[in-house]
Amino acid sequence: MADDAKIETWTLDDGKKLTLRHITPGDAVIEQTFVRKLSAHSRYMRFHGIIKELNQKDLATFTNPDPLNAEALIILYKGDKDEEEEVGVARFVIDPDGNGCEFAVVVADEWQRRGLGMKLMKTLISHAQARGIKRIYGSVLKNNFGMLTFVKRLGFEETADPDDSSVMRVTKYLRH
Repeated sequence: MADDAKIETWTLDDGKKLTLRHITPGDAVIEQTFVRKLSAHSRYMRFHGIIKELNQKDLATFTNPDPLNAEALIILYKGDKDEEEEVGVARFVIDPDGNGCEFAVVVADEWQRRGLGMKLMKTLISHAQARGIKRIYGSVLKNNFGMLTFVKRLGFEETADPDDSSVMRVTKYLRH
């Protein structure tokens, strides 16, 4: 799989054209800009804590996933600007036993409720299935009602996290 190979390009109802592709190390600047531009609320919901930007270690990890045990996809919008802007990202990291993977997804505040999260998650699930992964799961804050509703629509099951009462564990078993 080529690092910068486009997976898909599509047009939203309002005519905006978006590109979905794998993230690359060359995306570090747009990834950091994306995280900085998220609202404090969105950053808190995604990272389960207060951050303003990614530290250098996380930035390197997020933009250079090990292709053997992780995958990360980004949605880009260029419009009439010179530079592409990241408007969404989703990733999974495969468990050491190869049976499960933990996901994370976030869409820029001004791009939410347009189907981008659904597009990211469906593609992520499809890629996990293609790798033979049996389940995809994540940790969602109990007060993140939007995300809990979103994953429920995708067929995820909720269970309480035994280690953290503020978190729900969401899991979807994948068919092959």
